[in-house]
Amino acid sequence: MPANARQIVLVRRPAGAARAGDFAIREVPLAAPGEGEVLVRNLWLSLDPYMRLFMAETGSIHGSVPLGEAMPGGAVGEVIASASEAMPVGALVVSMAHGWRDHYLARADQLQAVNREAGPAQRWLGLYGLTGITAWGGIHGVLKPEPGETLFVNAAAGAVGSVAVQLAKRAGARVIASAGSDAKCAWLRELGTDHVVNYRTEDLGARLAELAPEGLAAAFDNVGGEQLEILIDAAAPQGRIALCGAIALYDSANYRAGPRNLFATIEKHVTLTGFNAGFYFPRAPEIIADLAAAEAEGALVETETVVEGLAAAPQGFVDLMEGRSRGKMLVRV
Repeated sequence: MPANARQIVLVRRPAGAARAGDFAIREVPLAAPGEGEVLVRNLWLSLDPYMRLFMAETGSIHGSVPLGEAMPGGAVGEVIASASEAMPVGALVVSMAHGWRDHYLARADQLQAVNREAGPAQRWLGLYGLTGITAWGGIHGVLKPEPGETLFVNAAAGAVGSVAVQLAKRAGARVIASAGSDAKCAWLRELGTDHVVNYRTEDLGARLAELAPEGLAAAFDNVGGEQLEILIDAAAPQGRIALCGAIALYDSANYRAGPRNLFATIEKHVTLTGFNAGFYFPRAPEIIADLAAAEAEGALVETETVVEGLAAAPQGFVDLMEGRSRGKMLVRV
């Protein structure tokens, strides 16, 4: 059993965008598991945009990480010592709180044991985890697209966006997506997206008016800010928008800032539905079975960007927030 664990701790609150220097590696001592506890060696860590909210001093529903403390996040690992009959040595477990570290001690009832036979371990952070459940929740839980409807997804080359695009296509929607580079746009076309807009080089509002002159029946918003305002203007009468995230605002002083054109939702009878993946986790077996079926049909492909080693996590997070990843961003510990 290792004597110490390495953790990535927050040492400076970002002023605007996060930088690798806002983090440091620290070692902490590890104790042997007590009654009902297990010691876990992490195999994979998840890097997700919402983690930027932990770094603010106040204001996040997720809480604030004290300076000098380890960053939380999703992780999948293997039990290497156990004092719990329910979770023996060798079990593969997922935690949503013990990322950004190579080992940790936790109560067994805080963790979720998962099936080793379901595929690569990291998919419990991606397609079968927060990523897949979030995308499924937005598409099938909120938007419920009908065949032939025009549906838009922004940040579509990211982990959630790329799965949402494919689920919408599988449901029969005509899908328009946006991303921030020509390479990402080309990749989204390979996934079957009908039309793709590079929002950095094209006028997104003008392109949506051209591609969907009757308005968007549905939209999956990961970005917030100005892009959400564009979607409200582009929505068809009685259109619906699923609010998944606001990555454009996470570096700002107020990530909860609302759209300036909110009254347009009244004028057009547009429905805005915020949703949180946590409300869909009780349905995880059903959702995972549907995602697995889509994958088996060839209608769903998961793409990963992998950085190697715990020490690479800070720069990996910076790269994620600056748009230098495709699909799910992971750290192989």
